[in-house]
Amino acid sequence: MFQLIQQNDGLSIGVFGIGGCGCNTLNSIFEQRESEQAHLYSVNTDKVVLEHTQSDEAVLIGAELTHGYGAGADPKVGLQAAEESKEQLLTLINGCDIILCATGLGGGTGTGASPYIAQLASEQGKPIIFVATLPFSSEGEFRGNIAQTGLNELKEHANAVITLPNDQLIEVLGNDIGLFDAFKHSNQILHSLIKSLIDMLCFQGLINVDLNDFAKIMDCQGDAVLGVGKCNDESELTTALDSALNNPLVNQVDMSSSTGVIIQVNCKEEISLGSYNLITDTVRQQVSPNALVICGVSKIESLATSYELLVIATGASSKMILDDNKSESSSKVVATKPKASDIFDIPAFIRNQSAPPSKSSL
Repeated sequence: MFQLIQQNDGLSIGVFGIGGCGCNTLNSIFEQRESEQAHLYSVNTDKVVLEHTQSDEAVLIGAELTHGYGAGADPKVGLQAAEESKEQLLTLINGCDIILCATGLGGGTGTGASPYIAQLASEQGKPIIFVATLPFSSEGEFRGNIAQTGLNELKEHANAVITLPNDQLIEVLGNDIGLFDAFKHSNQILHSLIKSLIDMLCFQGLINVDLNDFAKIMDCQGDAVLGVGKCNDESELTTALDSALNNPLVNQVDMSSSTGVIIQVNCKEEISLGSYNLITDTVRQQVSPNALVICGVSKIESLATSYELLVIATGASSKMILDDNKSESSSKVVATKPKASDIFDIPAFIRNQSAPPSKSSL
């Protein structure tokens, strides 16, 4: 039934860590990287951070502007630094087929440089996805406003932005968790998201999701969702799929209006035909009948769990879940508090509100 397709060894995935948060994430990814097709690039205005970041190439942006001492929590400086280093950034961008970025919003380098890097990638016709953390509310309204402005600018250029609000870590992990541990958990979530995308695009499969498939799904404008679910027993696949489709960390997205969906099944051992059909049928029932649904299946013996499901749905509409006891005008969101053990298996939603990448350049 399935035809074995060899992986595309020429595919190059650029993983950019931008600013302090992004560079910290690269340290986690670098140690656990399994694919030679993923190339890690650290981008910062702070030369000390770059010296302690593990990556394939470090780019000190705005060297003349900041002299390597950082952006001083000023996004304008972060933007100017990126503009100064435009040629360096373009060289890296043009060497990639797909770009995945990790960044933190609310400071100087990540907030200022990230939208500019997304703009450069968009102009070059490169699909680009961002995973961005948002600051704790305790860090103040000023920093929160900076983050929101940066997020809005980022959405104008990136194909997808996955947001991870740090405040949600408190709800999941509790107030007693150490500060360093909280940020470590955040980095692990970023790592989980990025690794799942790399696995989907790099490993050979019985059915492959290739670059053209990925670009076609990313062409669908509107809100989008990306989720990962994991389990160790085939009988638990429906629970893992539910985890991938329903993320309690952020606002819900109405998948019924999705126009493009990628379903990727990674497994250590062969999955049964019945389970495969159950997964695809379940997802198809939740999206538009006219939606383009692309499925992939790969055997990856190095998986931490026996099964891993990745779902990317695009072209959807936002929805608000209202409390039955409240009127629609109150717009009160009802959220289910997740278990601490589940947080790493339920990545954040992505919102795709920018122009699609140019197919002619892919």
